[in-house]
Amino acid sequence: HLCDVADGQLQLARRKTRSVASRCPLARMNAECLGYANESFDQVIVFFLFHELPAEARRRTFAEIARVIRPGGSVLITEYAETPRHHLLYRFAPFRWLIGHLEPFLPGFWQEDVTARLSDALRENGKALHGEPHLEYCFGRFYRVMRFNLGE
Repeated sequence: HLCDVADGQLQLARRKTRSVASRCPLARMNAECLGYANESFDQVIVFFLFHELPAEARRRTFAEIARVIRPGGSVLITEYAETPRHHLLYRFAPFRWLIGHLEPFLPGFWQEDVTARLSDALRENGKALHGEPHLEYCFGRFYRVMRFNLGE
């Protein structure tokens, strides 16, 4: 299943997934209120979403992820890394201003502890992380890919 709130993104996804369309249903949904039953998925993938949301919407989205993921499943999140204070682009004040202007919720997201937020949401749903998340950085630690495994 692939869901997005924006029709344009879904149209693009439809074109890119034609060869697997029967195995990849598309749905227009808000990540804060998914139309799936509890524990519907073994894996949830979130791709560059959280930095687009205000803090309260991020909290609700983490809650929905925790609700729809099955025990023993995994959550994969690709996002901006923590505040990249040492990254050349971040140290360049005009770029920092521009990205903050274009991505108004990014500065708040940079301050957020993704592992703690997901762990809290899982706990509220009677679930827990299993072990430490697997973390990979790219583009000089400007972006990160986080894989979280849940206990059974």
